[in-house]
Formats: sequence, C-alpha cells, structure tokens
Amino acid sequence: MQVATWSPIPVGEKRQALDLVLQSRVFLRCDQLKRMLRFICEAEIDGRAGELSEYIIGVEALGRPASYNPVEDSTVRTRAYELRHKLKKFYSTEAADAPIRIDIEKGAYVPRFIRAQEQVQASIPAAAAEPEAPRRTRRKWLLGALAAANCVVLVLAAYVLLRPARVAKAPQAANWTPEMEIFWKPFVSEDTPLLLTYQTRLFLFVQPLDLVVRYWHANDLSEVPSSEPLMRLKKQMGIKEFTESRNYTDFGTVNSVFLLTQTVGSRQRRILLKGSKDLGWDDISNNNIIFIGQADVHPGLKRVLEAGDFVEEVQGIRNLHPKPGEQTLYPVAQMGANDGDKYALLSRFPGPQRGRYVLILGAAHSELPWALAEYVTNPLTIRELVEHLKLPSGEIPEAFQLILRVTLQSQVPVRIRYATHHVVAAPEFPAGAVRGK
Repeated sequence: MQVATWSPIPVGEKRQALDLVLQSRVFLRCDQLKRMLRFICEAEIDGRAGELSEYIIGVEALGRPASYNPVEDSTVRTRAYELRHKLKKFYSTEAADAPIRIDIEKGAYVPRFIRAQEQVQASIPAAAAEPEAPRRTRRKWLLGALAAANCVVLVLAAYVLLRPARVAKAPQAANWTPEMEIFWKPFVSEDTPLLLTYQTRLFLFVQPLDLVVRYWHANDLSEVPSSEPLMRLKKQMGIKEFTESRNYTDFGTVNSVFLLTQTVGSRQRRILLKGSKDLGWDDISNNNIIFIGQADVHPGLKRVLEAGDFVEEVQGIRNLHPKPGEQTLYPVAQMGANDGDKYALLSRFPGPQRGRYVLILGAAHSELPWALAEYVTNPLTIRELVEHLKLPSGEIPEAFQLILRVTLQSQVPVRIRYATHHVVAAPEFPAGAVRGK
C-alpha cells in the first residue's frame, strides 16, 4: 500500500478555504467551533502546528482558564468531535465542489489542507477500478468464506491478546512523512528487531509492616545502606529488612510505549518489550534499542552515555561542552512540582554492531519520556527536528543529543519545544560487544 501524499498548497489558497468555511451557513451560529478552527488553521499556516496541544487550544482558542486540566475537562475533545462533524456536513451539502478541503483526523488537532481530487483518489481502493463482472463473480466466494473468516478473526484476536508483548505490522501510516523516514529509518529495518526497554524504578517491600516504599534517590538495592532517610525509617519503624521489588512502572513509560508502538509499528513488524534490569549486552548488540527512562541505571547504557556532551543530574541536564549562547545547566522545575517547564534529554548513538542504534528517551521524571515520545512520533515536530539535524547529504548524524523544553500541566506535556542539540562521538564499547565490520 502506498502512502497518501498531498501536493503543496499556497498560503493564499489555504486562507480562502478557511474563509469559505467560516462564512458558511453550517457554521453560522457555531462561534466556539469557528474560533477553534481559525486558531488551529492559522497555526498550521504559520508553521506553528507543532505547538498545538489540547491544553493550548483550550486556553488560547476556547477561553479555558490557565488551570485547565485536559485530563479532567473534555472540552477540547468534545469540540474537536463537533468540528469534524460540521466540516463533513459542510463539504457534503454546502461546498461539494470546494477545490480545497480542511480535514482533521480523528484523535488529532492539526488540520490538513487537501485538494479535493487528491482526497478522492486517496479514498478509492485499487479494487474499485476493476470491472463489475469480476466483482460479482467473487461475491459468492466471499459470502461462502465469511463464516470461516469469522473463526479466523477470533483465533487471531486471541493470539494478539495472549501472545508475548510483540507488535504485528500494521498498515503503513498516512502520516509517515519523508522526515519520519529519515529519523526512523535505522529502527524499521526488516533485518533487525526493535527492542523497547524501560526503566523499572526501585521499590522496597518492608517486613514486617507489609508496606511498599520508594525513595527517589535510591535506584539500586546497593544504595539502600548508604541512604540516611531509609536507614532512619528502618530504625524508627523496627524494619527487619528491605526486599527489592521491580513490579512497577510509571505512567510516562506506559504512554511512551503506546505512542512508539502505534507509530513505529506501522513500519516494523518485530517489536519486543523488556525491562531494563533484564537487558544484557546480547540485547544491545543484536537489536535496535529504544530505552525509556533514566538510562544510567543500566551499566551498558551508562557506558553509551559517556560519549555524550549532556549528562542528566538531579538538578537538570548538565552541558559539559557549552557552545556560545547555551546554558551550562538546563534545570528541572522544583522537585515534585507537576506544572511548569522542565528539560528533557533525547540521545541517539550507534550500537556495538554495524547498523544497530540506541535511542534513549531519558529523564528521571516520569512525565518527560512521554513528552519525548510525543515529539519523535509527531510528523510536525519530527520535521522541526530533522531541519535542525540535517547534514548537507540530507541525512542526520549517527550520534547526537537533543534537549527539549517541556511545559507541563498536571503532569501532562502540553507544549514541547526544541532547545539545542549537539552532534557527539560514537561510544566505545567493551571487547565483548565490539561493533561489526
């Protein structure tokens, strides 16, 4: 199946298409919908579509207060549903011959301006061009096979639900842009599986109290005896021992895995999941790796990060080699704060074997890997990233680190912006994991 592509549309024609909708009878008494449509279309026209989010639309287009929480208030999602319905009605009744149409995909807020003939062509399956007679000939066969197909569907559904975590190949996404191909090309190779590995934070099972506790400074059992707060707790509560537990992961990891498998799964048939504590050098050598979370908790990935210019610390991201105009420290918000701006670090390095790569969506804070996953799965922000990274050859560097500024509202990333990046050296690997020739 080929990806649907749209020819460029001049700004003037886009504005004409927008004005046609805003002046229509269908939208006559829909002030909120018109404000929302104008806001998102102007953002697309001005090249600011990457800044659109549910929170930004709610506050700046629909007049929600700064305390607006998209998780608790579905205003934007409801208006987006109504807007799609109204656009469909407008183009089916009032403007059936409109040369350019505005389309908003389900689950998205970024509009697309599409020439009418291209939309029609993209919606016609190849089989529609076949003669009527062969279609009628097949109809009896299809009906006869329907009962068997239902059984097959049930078996396949059970397989998908009960099999080990692995993503089957989905139809190629229509939003798989040339920039997406440039960025994700190494990770969608048919010859190499993609392994998503995630940080499982250290929790401590407390006997005899039957409690589970976590101290964010301790991420390894060996760090517990030197932790003054944990030792003080042990003494005051009469705790006999702490037992390691890795049975929990956080919401940032869950959202990251969903976004990555949904997007990259359209091009990569073999996607595996594995906790970082179970990750070995064989995994790093034989697969392309996407690590979600604070990578320095794993010895192998910590070694990879030593080749970088940016280092994650408790206070923020340390810039070891500042360039003119760059900060030496990109700070996080106050520890425990759910709102405000924080900085997140994304790193990509070649792996031990030739053609293998490691992508690290880092951060000690749960919500930041989610923001990084949002950034690298959105075609609009990927376009921004590739423009910053692109070499004269049209490719991007093998090894680089990128800092993003993330605005959070109730731990939800509502705005993600490029801050800076460095092209860095490839890492040195131990003798047992030397890169292939």
